[in-house]
Amino acid sequence: MAGPLPWRLRRSLLITPGHRRERLEKAARLPADSLCFDLEDGVPPARKAEARATVAALLPALEAGPRERAVRLNAIGTEEWERDLAALPWGSLDAVLVPKVEAPEALRLLDRRLAALAGGRRLAVIATLETPRGVLNALAIAEASPNLAALFFGPGDYVAQTGAALTRRALDYPRAVIAAAAGAVGAQALDAPYLAGLRDAEGTRADALAARELGFSGKAAFHPDQLAPINAAFTPDAAEVAEAERFLAAWREAAARGEAVALAGGAFIAMDLAPRMERIVALARLAAERDRRG
Repeated sequence: MAGPLPWRLRRSLLITPGHRRERLEKAARLPADSLCFDLEDGVPPARKAEARATVAALLPALEAGPRERAVRLNAIGTEEWERDLAALPWGSLDAVLVPKVEAPEALRLLDRRLAALAGGRRLAVIATLETPRGVLNALAIAEASPNLAALFFGPGDYVAQTGAALTRRALDYPRAVIAAAAGAVGAQALDAPYLAGLRDAEGTRADALAARELGFSGKAAFHPDQLAPINAAFTPDAAEVAEAERFLAAWREAAARGEAVALAGGAFIAMDLAPRMERIVALARLAAERDRRG
């Protein structure tokens, strides 16, 4: 079995309807880490064929710079999914976002088909868990594919089937389950867009910070105005980086003395907290480099 895919920055994933060519072209100039061209729910059924043709024509010539190029396919095993597979220019893609995953068998089927289509290239798989069954099968799904890069939470069907409210408190449980399953296999967890106000920067930022607190690495967006607050929320600020660097320096000093724990400035320093601090420093460095590249 192949090893894990290289880790990449996915603070923001901009989902753009595939039948809107002008929006697709604009998206390639926006500060999203990942561009996701949608062939699924963002496209009216009568315009699915148009969306496929538009995305297939645009992708080979798209100048996306450092941005990940992804397509959201239709649900695995459907006729629309088969049409997606036949239409897309696989050499021009970095990742696929697949909706409504409820069982590990779906990702195994996807891997077999992508292996035949992509000519040996490994495409990152972002699996959407958006039903109670998908959430409860999160770990099995996460373990099903060596190409899994991220689990993505979609709350629409979850709240429809459970009767839960579309609120932060009501969604903390599925979010936490998804973050735990992603962490167990070394993948990322990506949160759903903030829907209460597409141009509400503060609401978007607060929702993103709540997801980050649970262990999410990034968040999807439907509107360009959401990108800046999302990127900021998932980028460690100067105070976080300074704290992490102080922790790591104290930990290294303790380790040099042959100690596994220590106190520094009244804070408890322990070996098992070091990876989190190293991740903060590394993430800040990656984010700074990505933002410099535009």
